[in-house]
This record gives sequence, C-alpha cells and structure tokens, in this order.
Amino acid sequence: MKTTSGGYVVSKCRALLLLIVFIGSLIAVGVLVYFLADRPYPAAATNGATASASSSSSSTTTNKKDQHHEMNGSNNKNVRLPRAVLPVRYDVRLFPVLEKGNFSILGQVSIDLECQMETDRIVLHSADIVVDPKSVKVIEQGKSSGKTLMVASDGGIHYDIEMEFLVIRLCPKHKDKLVKGANYTLSMNYVGNLTDQLRGLYRSTYKEDGVEKYMAVSQMEPTDARRAFPCFDEPNMKAIFSVTLGRHRDMTALSNMPLINTTQMQVTLLHHLNLFILHPEGMDGFYWDHFAPSVPMSTYLVAFIVANFTQVEADVGNATWKFNIYARPSASNQAQYAREIGPKIQAFFEDYFQIPFPLPKQDMIAIPDFAAGAMENWGLITYRETALLYDEKKSSVNNKERVCEVIAHELAHQWFGNLVTMDWWTDLWLNEGFASYAEYLGSEHVEPGLKWLQQFVTRDLQDVMSLDALESSHPISVVVHHPNEINEIFDRISYGKGATIIRMLAAFLGEKTFRQGLTNYLKSRQYGNAVQDDLWDALTKQAKANKVPLPTGVKQIMDTWTLKMGFPVVMVTRDYDNSSVFLSQERFLMQRSNASSQDKTVYLWWVPLTYTTDFQTIGSTWLADGQTSKKHELSIPADKNQWLIFNVDQMGYYRINYDSQNWQMIGQQLMTNHTAISAINRAQIMDDSLNLAEAGQLDYETALNLTRYLEHETDYVPWDSALSSLGYISSMMSRTSAYGLLKKHFRTIITPLYNLVGFDQKVGEDLLTTKLRINAVSWACSMGNKDCISRSVNSYAQWMADPENIDLISPNLKGTVTCTAIREGDEIEWEFALNRYLASNVASEQAVLLSSMSCSEKPWILAKMLEMSLNSTSGIRKQDAARVISQVAYNSLGRYMSFNFIRNNFDELRKVFPSTFSSMSGIIKAVASSFNTELELKELMQFRVEKSVGLSGAERATQQSIDRAKNNLNWMRQNYHKVVDWLQRIY
Repeated sequence: MKTTSGGYVVSKCRALLLLIVFIGSLIAVGVLVYFLADRPYPAAATNGATASASSSSSSTTTNKKDQHHEMNGSNNKNVRLPRAVLPVRYDVRLFPVLEKGNFSILGQVSIDLECQMETDRIVLHSADIVVDPKSVKVIEQGKSSGKTLMVASDGGIHYDIEMEFLVIRLCPKHKDKLVKGANYTLSMNYVGNLTDQLRGLYRSTYKEDGVEKYMAVSQMEPTDARRAFPCFDEPNMKAIFSVTLGRHRDMTALSNMPLINTTQMQVTLLHHLNLFILHPEGMDGFYWDHFAPSVPMSTYLVAFIVANFTQVEADVGNATWKFNIYARPSASNQAQYAREIGPKIQAFFEDYFQIPFPLPKQDMIAIPDFAAGAMENWGLITYRETALLYDEKKSSVNNKERVCEVIAHELAHQWFGNLVTMDWWTDLWLNEGFASYAEYLGSEHVEPGLKWLQQFVTRDLQDVMSLDALESSHPISVVVHHPNEINEIFDRISYGKGATIIRMLAAFLGEKTFRQGLTNYLKSRQYGNAVQDDLWDALTKQAKANKVPLPTGVKQIMDTWTLKMGFPVVMVTRDYDNSSVFLSQERFLMQRSNASSQDKTVYLWWVPLTYTTDFQTIGSTWLADGQTSKKHELSIPADKNQWLIFNVDQMGYYRINYDSQNWQMIGQQLMTNHTAISAINRAQIMDDSLNLAEAGQLDYETALNLTRYLEHETDYVPWDSALSSLGYISSMMSRTSAYGLLKKHFRTIITPLYNLVGFDQKVGEDLLTTKLRINAVSWACSMGNKDCISRSVNSYAQWMADPENIDLISPNLKGTVTCTAIREGDEIEWEFALNRYLASNVASEQAVLLSSMSCSEKPWILAKMLEMSLNSTSGIRKQDAARVISQVAYNSLGRYMSFNFIRNNFDELRKVFPSTFSSMSGIIKAVASSFNTELELKELMQFRVEKSVGLSGAERATQQSIDRAKNNLNWMRQNYHKVVDWLQRIY
C-alpha cells in the first residue's frame, strides 16, 4: 500500500524477511571478501588474442590491434579482458530494494557466450558485487539436455579487486574446457549495495510534499555497468540485452527498450547464503517488468530506472517512435520545453544522418542526483534536472540554452556513439567530439535566434584553447589503461577540441561531402565499433568522389590534429610593397619549460588557411606539416593600406599573429567602423590578441588598445570573447594595488553597453540581446557601476520584503542581482538566498542561487558554505558539493579558504566524490586557477606530492593546475607592470 513516508511499505512478516535477508547478505559479503579477495587464480589454458590478467609471471601475447593497450604500469597486468569468450546476449533480472536501512540490489544474470578459443576459464568484470558461488553455472548450448560444466570447488571463483575482474575457473579434475566454436550460457545470482555514490545502479533521494522519496537510477559510463551486474564491460563487446526490473506497484520501471509485459513477483530465501532467488510470480504488491530485447549495444549504454515519476508524452507527428519525458511529479510542469524540442531535434538528426532512429521509443528523464550533465543511454537518456527541466517564469535564457544544447548533444549520440561506438576509450573523442559539434546543428534547428553557429567560437573553440595551450595538455586520441585514466579524458579536449576540429574538417571538405561521408561511415559500421581511421577512410572516399581538392588524404591531415596535443599559431608577415605574404607556424604555448625541449614531437600541422581583405572575396591555401624553417609565400593583391585577416570566421583551430602594421590597421578599422569585420572575426581578434600578449608573443599595448573599440561594440559574440580574455587579467590583478585602475578601464568600455541595453529586460527582444544584457549587467556591477549596484541592491530588498513575488526580478538577472546584494550586504542577505534555495522546486533557480551565495565578502559565510558542502543534512546535494567549493574558490577572498578546506578535508572529499566523472579535478582546477605567487605555486606542488595516492583520477588536472599557476606567476613577472603602465598612460 502507499504511504506518506516515501517509497512503499511491506507487512511485518515481509519486513522481517527483508531484514533477515539483508543481514545475511552483509554476512555473505564479508565471508566472500575474506576468503576470496587475495587468492590468486591460475593462468588460462590459452592466452589468446589479448594478454591474460593473471600474475605478473604469466607470459602475454597480444594482437596488433590491442598491443598499445597492453600494460598497466609496473604490475604487468592487462586491463583489457581476454577475448577467449565473447557475449552475445544478456538476460538481466534486477530488484533494487528501496527500503531505508536496506538499500540493496538483488540480481540474476544469464549471459550467452561464443567461445573464440579453447580455455578453462571465463573472465568478466564485477565490482562491489558479491556472487553466490553455488549459483554459478556454465551450460553448453545446442545439446538436448544442455551439458553443465563443473566450476572448480577450490578457487573456482576469484575476485581481482584491483582489476575489477571476476574469474570463473572450470574444474581441472573433470578436465572441463570451453571449446572453440561452441556456445555456452553463464548464469549466477548476486547481491550488491544500492549506494548514493552516483555510479552503477544507485539511489537518488528527493522530496514530494515534504516527504522523502527514493528512486533507483543507473550511470554506467565509462566503466560502472560492472557495479550493477557482472558483465563484459568494454565498448567493443556488444550484445543484446533482455532486462527485467522488480518494482513496487506504485512505481514505474524503465529501461532502454519498451515494456512488453508485467508479472507478479515472488521472493524465496536461499538459506545457505541468505540470498534471494527471484521468481516471476506470486508476491502481492511487487511486480516484474519485462522489457523487449535491445539492439546490439555496449554495456555502458544499458540503463535502469525504478521511480515514482510522472510521464509527459510528446507529440511526434508521423514519426515511427514514441517520445516521453519523465520528472518528479512536482516538477513535471517544467518538462514542456524538452517535450517541444526533443522530437524536433531527433527528427532533424534522422534527416541529417539519413538513418532512421532505430528504436521504437525515446525516453528522457530528469534525475535529482546525477554526477554528469546527462548520459546518452540508448532509448533512455538520463539528465540532471538543470539540463532537462525549464520553468518559463524562474529559468533564464542561459538555462533554456543549456537544456537545448544538452538535449541536442545526447540525441546526436544516438547515432554517433550508440549506433556506431568507439572501439576503445582511446577514441572517446569520436563520441564526444562529434556530439559536441552536432549539438550546435540540432540547437540551431530549433532555436535559430541564439545564433549557435556564431556562439560555437566562444563556447568551444576559444574555451578549449586555454587548456590546450598548456604543456600538460593531451592529444585528442589518447591511450588509456586503468579506469581512472579513462575518467580523466572526459574533459574539454575530448569534447571541445574534438568538436572544433570536426567543424574545421566540415569546412574544408564542404557540407555536402562531409554529411554524405558521415552517413556512409555510420551505415557501414552500424551496431558495431570503429576507430578514427574508419571515419577518415569514409570521408576520404567521399572527398575523392566529389573531387574535393585536398593536399593529401583526410587521415594524413587529421592525424596531425588528433595524435598531437596543442595547436599552432600562424605568423603572418606582409611585404607591403609587392603584395607578398609570408606564413609560418609553431606550437602555441602560454609558457615553455625545459620539458618542452625534451619533447621530440614535431609540432607542425596541416593547416587550412582562409583569408580576406573585405569579407566579400575569400581566398584559401594550406600550410603543410613540413619543416619549421620553411615559410610559405603567398601573393595576395591587397593595397598596402588595407588590412588582411586570416582564419575567416575562425573556422580553423589555430591563432593568427600579424606584423605590427597589420595589427595597427585592424585596430583603426575597429575604431572607425567595426562592422566591416565579421562578428566572429572581431571575437577572434579579441581572443587572439589578448592571449598572444599573455604568452609574450604580442605587446600588451597593441592588445589593450584593441579593446578600446569595445565602447562601440553591440554584438554578443565579440563581447563574450573579450570579457572572457579580460577576465584573466582581472583575476591576476584583483589582489594588487593597480586593480582600481583596471576596474576603471573596464567601466569605461562596459558602461556604453550597459546604458544601451539597460538594466530592465524589454518586451519582445531577441535572445542574444538578453544574453548580452546578462553580461553587461554582471560586469557593470562587479566593476563598480553605481547605478547597476544600486538597482541590484534595491531589487533584492524588494524581493526580501515579498519573497513569493516571482515577477520582481527577471530570472535572467537573478544571479547578478543576488550576487551583488550579497557582496554588498551582510549575513541577512545570504540567509535569505539560502532559504530561497532550500524552498525552490526549480533546479535551475537553485543553481543560480547557490552560485550567487559564494559572492559574499564575509569570510565566516564562505567558511559556512564550505562546511555545508560536506554536510548531508545541509540541503546541498552531493552532485552540487563540488560546485560549491569551486564557486567559493573563484571568489578572490575564498580561493585560499577553499585550498585549505580541501587540504584539511581531503580524505572526506575522496569519499564524497568517488564517482566516475571526477569532481575532484574540477575542484583543484578552480582552487588553483588564479594562483600567481611563488608561495601558492610551492604549496600546490607540495599538495600534489602529499596527496599523490588520493589524487587517482585527478592527476592530469592537478598537473594542468600547476602549469597554470606557473603561467600565472610568469605573467605577473613579465606583464603586470606593462599593463599597469598602459593603464596609467590612458587614465
């Protein structure tokens, strides 16, 4: 029966049974771990195509394809599974027990296997799961009776905790072996814990009408399906999945495929291990939901949901599939925007790829506790609430933009990633880079007013350049071994740089060739796996068919962008008397160290160059990945008094540095009539010049003089680019005596824009104007504009006096208004924001309030926020804890408080953030982002040494943070006084 305590209740008798089972399961876990954890398992009868995961003394052989994944450090273990057997089909039966005090997973799995080579063992993945050893059965298929192979009684089942392997060895006495070419079924019962760790199959908690509720939800990517059921948890071991989920009658179960039927549940106790045996009939109030078999797919795309959520059905017109949104009942009214755009974007991608969506339904669900932004599970996409739900009265245009882009990103994955999957995590960028590019196409289709194709330049291209300009960057295609290394590459390089080079590729191939090549690639590899060379091959063939003029093959061009880290700066030097232009390239680095001289990689690229003198006629050429000393000479018929701009609309992933005369002419054009240069190239000029100055490749006088034109700029994208680059200078100087002068310069250039767009939103204005106002008001207030500060403080005071009046402050300015009022106010303003945060039912509003609360300039308030981030009763969700610490760190006053906090609470933080998408990386980057003194650098390096063991999964982020701190320190030494001198001359 239904109760007011959340979830469901059972009778006293059944409750006692559940308690006995739970206690017994815990005992079983202890017994199995004690007896099995450290026992070595023998080598396989044959190693086969990949190295075994046996002891370091075992001989290993690998085929050429797997060789570069072979070893994991000094322990001489291969993290890849042997290929002696391959999965064909899974039958997974799961019952997530959602009883407080007894959160557990009770399951059965049956796996049909094909034997590729003779072996006496089966190796698969399992983590945080205890298998009932007496339930493990291996049965040969194809015989009338089904021969059962005996599992060894001594060491027949072994857990390799480090490798997350479950090894099942057949009995040597019976001389049982799996025979090449034969088929078998492996089955077992198991128990696991339904934790709150946001990975595998876990529980999420929320409230409805003040009552605590629980749900079960999965997050398998990259390597956590093994925490939900024993499986072959690698992307190229695809199989068909038949899923059965147990639930209470008041709840709904969802999986990748549609529900086909429901039966009653019966639970019987297996006495010798106190585990459940699950039967499909007989238990009142509890049911099994049986789902249709899936198409062949990878384990990381399998999805399970058991929840009491509301379904919102979308209108799909004549589509062959259904489309539904699921959300908490009290938040279901926020699903309308996703309901509107979701089917349109999916239909767009069907047309774009020329391949129908292969499943009969698409479900999207908003999860209260979710580590990532969203996950592309085939047919059941999971989202953070902020990435799927939108409230017209309480969510901003930035929130709408976020929902649109994430939906488009995940739907693009249904083809690029799900239908065709990377062969191994080395090519993760094939999934994420393409989806990050395609999200702009899908978003442009449904929200053209946001000019997504313009915004790409600032949101992805320029953003990722700041990371890729570090020596500790990494190639897009990066060899990975241990699961922690896999987690590390879910970063801006795989996503943003991947998207950027695909955009560049589409530009030099042409849209028609690019699209047809993609379609050919997807059709030829559908339901299978691919490496990046498969994509290059398909595009090369289509380029030849369409007679696209290329200097060499697509692979040769793109390998220079995917196999090397970094990107070039192209130096443009003009001979103004004879219209000659000399071009050369070198790797762009913010700072070079001794390590760079030891790197033997030749950092030269195939660079597609475009150029113009009027944005009417556009020329093109290529820089080859030849010798550094070789300069490319180009003849361009341009008047010597006419500027020349390269990288038209910044379609290429590189910076441009001109000679001083050309920079001067560009500056003059910007001051007299900036619209003669395209909006995207104005954004490029801001970003290139300020970053070249930061790296010491352009004098700061030239770069800062260019910013003076911004007094006349009214377009969003150039402003977005300029403010991002100027934000770096602000962060470096915020604790110096010259910060007042810098703020004066910022007020000078931002005030005309602030006066133009105004503080109040206007009826009917376009979305980019609204975004422009958000930036203008935010910067005006933070830089001391008195009108902006006064209006923000007054607006907030009115809201405090009338908390339920949602019309007092536009949701687009709520962040700036709240931040400003808290910064200018005291504890009472902060407490009000906290109370509104706790009372809000809109996740996007909560996110804005939580960020704004970190604007306080009262140390005790910031300390309170930090403590709340680790307090499970504070109202701050685990998924948001890292964000709180990071936001406090971005506060000039709070950055060292945050650093002390993570040092003092490091062990506790590691417990809070064990999830696959490492929150620790983001925290470390935020804390160290503006470190710029020798002492701060020294303490950061000491932190890495002292916490080296606990930084597993965040090593690369820590090294990148150290590199940034070194760059910052170098900037202070070389550029601080140059900027101050310029400011003193101007003001």
